[in-house]
Amino acid sequence: MCVLMRVHGIVFTAVLLLIVLVPARNAAAVTLQDAKNVFNGYQENIGNLKTSIELFDQVIRDTPAPGIVYQAYWMESRAYATMGDHPVRTRTNPLDDYEAGKRCAARAIQVNPDGEKGYFWYAVNLGKAGHLQGVLHALFMLPEFFKYMDRAYQLDPHDPWVLVAYGALYYHLPWFVGGNNDKALGYFRQALAADPNFTVAMVFIGRIYIREDRHKEARQVLEKVVHYTTPASKADWSMSDVPAAQKLLESIRETNDAPAKQ
Repeated sequence: MCVLMRVHGIVFTAVLLLIVLVPARNAAAVTLQDAKNVFNGYQENIGNLKTSIELFDQVIRDTPAPGIVYQAYWMESRAYATMGDHPVRTRTNPLDDYEAGKRCAARAIQVNPDGEKGYFWYAVNLGKAGHLQGVLHALFMLPEFFKYMDRAYQLDPHDPWVLVAYGALYYHLPWFVGGNNDKALGYFRQALAADPNFTVAMVFIGRIYIREDRHKEARQVLEKVVHYTTPASKADWSMSDVPAAQKLLESIRETNDAPAKQ
């Protein structure tokens, strides 16, 4: 009888633990939107980038739905790319961040071979890593870059991210391997046609105007960036676009204020 009562007691305790712990675990479950919200607030705390990556990983572990897993992978790839762009603040190795971003994008492609974002963020992290390692390395990786970016474009030719990526490529490439300001400008304008709030495209347009000594036009577009109120990404605008626009505006002032050569 004592043994039977002891067994019943153990069973009762196990059931009680399940009743208590399972709801608590579910209550602590992380959704894709939770992770995305943390990422979208990285301008408030740069540590949100690392935290969002951890949350995306948790979503991938806990969610069986392939559509959610695909989105979590490409968003995590974007978070790594963003972290690599701010190494002083994040105190991480940007090359390691971009390589991790490539791996996440590759997994997104495995989950959904017809999803545009996986190809796009693979190409972005690849390009950033190549640019970081110097011109020769960047030129060497161009065929692979175009392979993935062209696939992204085929899947969604109106994505402003893709259009800006092409524009940035033609802006940064030396002229003797295809660099072309007019082509770059065309892509940036297409990006703004697709999303008028895409401030990174405005910054690049300002860069081209400065390169072509069109300082008045550059000043107009860059001041618009600084005072913009509805950017497509508040975090990217605050952390990247505004500082870049302010630096470019200062370079114009320094050029205009320099004494004329005798």
